[in-house]
Amino acid sequence: MKKVQRTLAAALAAMMLMALAGCSKGDVTKEVNSGLSDLKAQAAEPAVEPQTETPAEPKTDAASEPVSEPAAEPDPEATAEPAPASAPADNPDYPSAAGLNTQTLEAFGTDFTLVLNVTCPDQGWYKSATSFGDLKLFPTDDPSHIFSGDPRITFELKSGLDKINYYYDDFENVEELTPRTIGGVEMAGRTYKNVGMWWTEYYGEMPTGGWLAIKISGVDIDPGTEGDTVLNSVTFG
Repeated sequence: MKKVQRTLAAALAAMMLMALAGCSKGDVTKEVNSGLSDLKAQAAEPAVEPQTETPAEPKTDAASEPVSEPAAEPDPEATAEPAPASAPADNPDYPSAAGLNTQTLEAFGTDFTLVLNVTCPDQGWYKSATSFGDLKLFPTDDPSHIFSGDPRITFELKSGLDKINYYYDDFENVEELTPRTIGGVEMAGRTYKNVGMWWTEYYGEMPTGGWLAIKISGVDIDPGTEGDTVLNSVTFG
């Protein structure tokens, strides 16, 4: 459209110039008709749409692309079979009690001491690592799971019989047992329930001073059992 307007303006300008120059009417008319013919021919031409240049896609440098790492080979050690779940866990608070155990017990607040020797089976028994006048033995397969109500055999040295019977009023269903000789010392026996646990207890006065109480809970001590074997192994140094 702008091009047509420019051509029309040029034709009109030419006509004015020829009129000024004294051109004849016929010449002026001829020029006007020629200009109009050019305008019609240009108007008939199809408009050319402007071309929008499509940006070229960036070239990909094959060398710049990340290279996929090959799959890692399985570690032979990582595929090894796990240890059996029943394997005992290490626990410094409850080391193995296998074999002979010798421990010096002390009666709190006195000079009474007692050297205790007790032999446990080679497997499945653990003991308390620290002692406050006692020794605890646990028949368990995993020392990492020992709780207050678990089966045990406890050896406690007390200053007198009154200390042995300190919680007697809290005992339930007390029954006397036939005395039992342990480590060469005849000891009285009884069963009772206390703090939610059933106990079998043997107690007696030691030749070196003080009174020893052996408390058994959840451990079978019938003749021929492991618990019976542990009690029969006891000696005093």
